[in-house]
Amino acid sequence: MDVIKSMQVFRQVAESNSFTGAADKLNIVPSAVSRQISELENWLGRRLIHRTTRSFHLTQDGKEYLSRMEVILNQIDYLKDNSDASDKLSGRVKVTTPVMVGQQDISKVIGQFKAENPDVDIVLRLENRSVNIVEEGYDLAIRSGVLSDSNFYAKKISEISFKTVVSPDYFENRPSINSPFDLSSHNCIVNTALSNSRRWNYKIEGFKKAVKIDGTLETNDAFCILDFAKSGIGVAQLPVQYVGKYIESGDLIEVLEDFALDPIAINLIYPSNRLLSRTTKALIEAILQYYGKGPVHS
Repeated sequence: MDVIKSMQVFRQVAESNSFTGAADKLNIVPSAVSRQISELENWLGRRLIHRTTRSFHLTQDGKEYLSRMEVILNQIDYLKDNSDASDKLSGRVKVTTPVMVGQQDISKVIGQFKAENPDVDIVLRLENRSVNIVEEGYDLAIRSGVLSDSNFYAKKISEISFKTVVSPDYFENRPSINSPFDLSSHNCIVNTALSNSRRWNYKIEGFKKAVKIDGTLETNDAFCILDFAKSGIGVAQLPVQYVGKYIESGDLIEVLEDFALDPIAINLIYPSNRLLSRTTKALIEAILQYYGKGPVHS
């Protein structure tokens, strides 16, 4: 039994959430994937995956062992990567980022990086949920807000500020919006990708306050929200990266500017106890260079 290979197969199964998907990615037959997992479970004496004809999920042991195996596989990738005498980058990097950041910036960086380094495998996940970076095997993460966990390095790469916008045509038959509380009388476009989709935050009397909103249109995609706002359907709240150029062109009007919150820091983070492969470090440098920031920790 090749323990390292079985670990790699298990990691791919967990990532693909299926044996068939893992087999396609690894270019092997599903029966070989099943055999590798069975051998690994027998070797460990633990059930790692609960699978039936209708369901598939990691057991608690599976989640715990996956986290430990990620550390081992990361070390192996590091040794292999740094023993390569050539300048060619290879290996695998797994990245997670909030949807809005990934759509606007990170996808551009990774696309260019991949084009320059075709032998590198990159997994990019755009998710707004809370991701356990270590347990889910991510090498890098983009996160907003203040980071208080000392187990991670953090480098501020940008800021994100939200704008409340409408089309100029929107106000033709509707009252003006002078206060966040006026939003209760307006059709606000609900972003269901956010956990508090019917709460928009503003600075009111010096404090951050959540204001209840509602509307007749819901979507989980920021670009759809942008299109809806431009067409005059309703009021939208989106990061400036989406709406900035349309405010400048006059296609959108910013409202409630005096109530906008201060920009939120966007950080690049990665585990402080993990050795960085040349490939991971190169991708970090590419991200920092895109944002015009300084060097990375070794």
